[in-house]
Amino acid sequence: MRTVFKSWQLIAMSVMMVFATSCEKNNGDDPSPGKVLGGEGNILIATTVKNPDGQSGQSYVQQMPELSGTLSMSKGIQTGFGTPISIVGNDVFVFPEFGGKGTQTIIRYARSQKGLEKAAEMQIIPDSNPSNLTQVSAEKAYIPTYVLGRIMIVNPKTLEKKGEIDLKQYAHHDASPEPAHGILREGLYYLPLNQLAENWMPYADYRQVDVVIIDTKTDQVVKVISEKTSGLCFPTRPFLKEMIFTNEQNDIYIACAGYFGYDPTYLKNGFVCIPAGKQEFDETQTWDISGTSIEGSAYKAASVFNCKYIGHGKVAAYAGIVELNGNNPYTARNAMAVLIDLNSRTIKKIEGIPYTDGYSVAIEYHNGEVFFAAYGIDASGIFAYNPITGKVRQALSASGNIAYMHFFN
Repeated sequence: MRTVFKSWQLIAMSVMMVFATSCEKNNGDDPSPGKVLGGEGNILIATTVKNPDGQSGQSYVQQMPELSGTLSMSKGIQTGFGTPISIVGNDVFVFPEFGGKGTQTIIRYARSQKGLEKAAEMQIIPDSNPSNLTQVSAEKAYIPTYVLGRIMIVNPKTLEKKGEIDLKQYAHHDASPEPAHGILREGLYYLPLNQLAENWMPYADYRQVDVVIIDTKTDQVVKVISEKTSGLCFPTRPFLKEMIFTNEQNDIYIACAGYFGYDPTYLKNGFVCIPAGKQEFDETQTWDISGTSIEGSAYKAASVFNCKYIGHGKVAAYAGIVELNGNNPYTARNAMAVLIDLNSRTIKKIEGIPYTDGYSVAIEYHNGEVFFAAYGIDASGIFAYNPITGKVRQALSASGNIAYMHFFN
């Protein structure tokens, strides 16, 4: 395994920390089948409480009836530190923490308004680092394994493994191309490859965007497409599903994080596009945003930490600001909330949302408002932004880092 995994993981993955803590359940709760835990409500929240060093702590997942007041984690189910989460309908998939620490299983919880009930569990190869699930059908789902360079084919209800797709041959130099987070379109699975070197940064001789296209009927690779002109790299992050999205025209856009602002000599980051009906990049739609000034600030974006498409060419995002990196990447509040316009190619700071660290970059859209998780100096929790009025309000206060949120219908 790569020996520098721990030092680079937060820089490259933010909440996917490898510094493990105990995986015992909070307050002695046992998430065994038949027990409904995690609280009532139709909003799911995952929270991380860091230790002072920023490299360890505890994480919890729970439900809430509404966003108001101050978050209490008394009903939270303790998980591995910073574990990724995927949601399909009313199924909540909790993945193991990165780095091989803690319990190396994927758990499916069946959720209702009353809570979460453990419904299935899958043992994985330790340190294989699966972090997301894309459901293809009622009987089939894809789970990329970041370190192994494979896609597990599983039944999404039972989590029984049905097969796998080996992607190692598409890796640059090493044994894995680091398959990240994909999206389905017209019977094809578009899966970006991060292509990382030994230091968990993109290869200096391979600064490009690779996407493997898979036929979901046959589970066979159709081809790998690449955008090599712009120098953008690190397409999507494996635990952030909204960094690859489709617009109203069914064009696929992919946000590229680059070097997360930690290589001041190479700050390229931005978006690439695979148009509707095509299986190739349209390089005229590529946008390196590192040269675009952020309106309302003195900064430019050094990375896209996370984003959420909200319609009409608008993207709510967290932009990494290199000038705010500080001395400790685990605690630096170097992420700025911004509104990106893909059509006019402008970026505007969203006033009223505090700068946040890499643990709290979750973004969701619900009932006309954009919800940003933020861990600021003077305020932390979840902040609601109205893209029509431009107004911001604090919807929820929290003492820890909100790492994930989801609104159930």
